[in-house]
Amino acid sequence: MTLAAFPLALVASLLVMPLMLKLAWATGYLDHPEARKLHTSATALLGGAGVFVAAMIGWTLCMVRMPHAPADWEAWYLLTGAGVALGLGLWDDRFGMQPSVKMVGQAAAATLIVSAGVVPDTGLPVGVTGALAMIGIIALMNAVNFLDNMNGMVGGLAPIALAGFAWMSMERGANGVAAAQLALAGACVGFLPFNFPRARIFLGDAGSLFLGYALGASALLAMRGQPPGLAQLGPLLALGYPAFDMVFVVITRLRDRSPVYQGGKDHTNHRLATLLGPPVRTVVTVWLVAVALSASGFALTRLPHAGAQSAIVAAWVLAALLGGVRLAGVPVTRRA
Repeated sequence: MTLAAFPLALVASLLVMPLMLKLAWATGYLDHPEARKLHTSATALLGGAGVFVAAMIGWTLCMVRMPHAPADWEAWYLLTGAGVALGLGLWDDRFGMQPSVKMVGQAAAATLIVSAGVVPDTGLPVGVTGALAMIGIIALMNAVNFLDNMNGMVGGLAPIALAGFAWMSMERGANGVAAAQLALAGACVGFLPFNFPRARIFLGDAGSLFLGYALGASALLAMRGQPPGLAQLGPLLALGYPAFDMVFVVITRLRDRSPVYQGGKDHTNHRLATLLGPPVRTVVTVWLVAVALSASGFALTRLPHAGAQSAIVAAWVLAALLGGVRLAGVPVTRRA
């Protein structure tokens, strides 16, 4: 029954998105064109809310058939924190928000999952591990938010990673949280026809922030189920592309003395589009990279030998270094 959460949420998303389109136009939740953005006309912004509503519908229908699923408390922390992040983003989409205030809201969402004791066994003091976990979730929320700059990018990346996390959850018997992760993945896939290749609705900050939280919380849950060592890097590897993009942008902007938090067309996918051509081709390429990362992350949790695990990690580190050097030489438009 756990797997049913995916198609249930997908169908719900296909039904909910047209309603969100109308609601966005009626309430003024619109994203207007700017020099740093790719779209040229006002576009609805309630896609993230639609994904969340559809996921809740799919998960609830699934849980009706398995009301006492193991580890369903994890699902409540996952979805409650996602709801907090969604509310934060909805306010930001409509009224704007200072970065410092947004950071406080992100910290509140991250606190929910960390305060529940969902931290990996790293050998460090629990307080230190908890602080690092909170920083990681906040960083990932911002990384996903920054990467939501091309049609279909986050809407396709998120379900790939969430499906991998759901598989890890089912392997350890946590069917409740697996159903929540599959529901989120299905809702994202149902959102894609409205966002890719032509966008009629965007995730908005609401969608990118809550999906960033859901991915970060899911990684923590998956890491908690792994023994200490390189296996704990498997869930993090599944989130490698958003992390790579954020680190790349910060380093290149510091190098060029550009504002780190100012929007621009200097992200890795913008540079890839310069090399590969149309944005559609770029987005599909990034999706394939995300599939490879998720598969590698899953393999990392299953390989019994540290040598093989080290080889996988080393290969991706080398790929990131070489790719970063190549992309850093691609000309871009940095500022609005």
